[in-house]
Amino acid sequence: MDSTLRPVLKRQLLLIGASLGAGLLFTYLFDNILIGLAANIAVLIGIMFYIRRKQLGALRSLGFSDETAGQGYMNAGVKLKYVCLSCGAEVKGSKCDRCGSTMKKPLF
Repeated sequence: MDSTLRPVLKRQLLLIGASLGAGLLFTYLFDNILIGLAANIAVLIGIMFYIRRKQLGALRSLGFSDETAGQGYMNAGVKLKYVCLSCGAEVKGSKCDRCGSTMKKPLF
C-alpha cells in the first residue's frame, strides 16, 4: 500500500466506525426503533455535509471557486461560436441572419 493512501484509509475507517458506533448508541439509548433510526439518519446526513464542506474548502485552496467546483471541465467564461451549415456565416441566435436556416454547428 502506498504511504500517501494510509491517512485517507485511516480517515475512512474512522468515519465508518464512528457512524456505526453512533448508530448503535442511538439505537441503545432510544428504546423506540423509529427515534433511533431518525437520529442515526440525522447524524449521517450531518457527517455527509461536513465532508462536503471540507472538500469544497480543499478545492478553494487549490484555486477553484464555488461556481466551478462541481462543474468538471466546463468553464463558465467560454462561449461557443456557431456556423450556419447552409451558407457558412457565423450564427448568433437560433437562426442565421443571412439565409434564415436553423441548421448550425459549433466551432471549438
